[in-house]
Amino acid sequence: MNFIAMQMLTGDRAKYLGLIFAIAFASFLMSHQTAIFCGLMNRTRSQILDVADASIWVMDPKTQYGDETKALTDQDLFRIRGVEGVQWATPLYKGLSRAADGRFRAVFLLGVDDSSLAGAPRDLALGSIEALHQPESIAIDRVGFHYFFPGEPLQLGRLLDLNDRQVKIVAIVNSRAPFQNLPVVYSRFTSPATSSTRAQPHVLRPGRTQPGFTVDDVSRRIQAPPD
Repeated sequence: MNFIAMQMLTGDRAKYLGLIFAIAFASFLMSHQTAIFCGLMNRTRSQILDVADASIWVMDPKTQYGDETKALTDQDLFRIRGVEGVQWATPLYKGLSRAADGRFRAVFLLGVDDSSLAGAPRDLALGSIEALHQPESIAIDRVGFHYFFPGEPLQLGRLLDLNDRQVKIVAIVNSRAPFQNLPVVYSRFTSPATSSTRAQPHVLRPGRTQPGFTVDDVSRRIQAPPD
């Protein structure tokens, strides 16, 4: 019976090859669409993955998406820092801004903690992230640099206009691609270029747990009503 079945399947070579091709092409389409979906979903968490310093994130409980957050207050930050098991917690601003060098484009602007620079990526293509302590300085992702300065090699010291302020590029980072294909710019949280965009802030709170405390345990303590 197996011999007869094989003869029926392969007897007409043209139909047999067409069947194999059709199955292979259909499998390719299904896996291709799945890969596109997974890639797009992975982009929605790109900024969280770039912040390697944090082991826990705090945001409003009604938040559904990282780009649609309700800002937490400074009082929330102080309360989080006082929770047992929290080693540190810092503010992180995330919002849309506009940068220009003759041409202009919307950019993702992230304001990181002034003292620790927690929230900035550590995968650097050029420069040092500590250079953000300089006034009117920014770090930009590699893709964003090539957009504003096409055809030029990576270099520090180039100037951009960010929110009507002239800023200097002091670091170029390798950041993951965001959901929207926009350049990513990092500045200090209290930098004038960042502060001028915070009328409707998107402020998250990255933090790290102390040794001996699990993320789940600290998360429950943070969500518990204050005494």
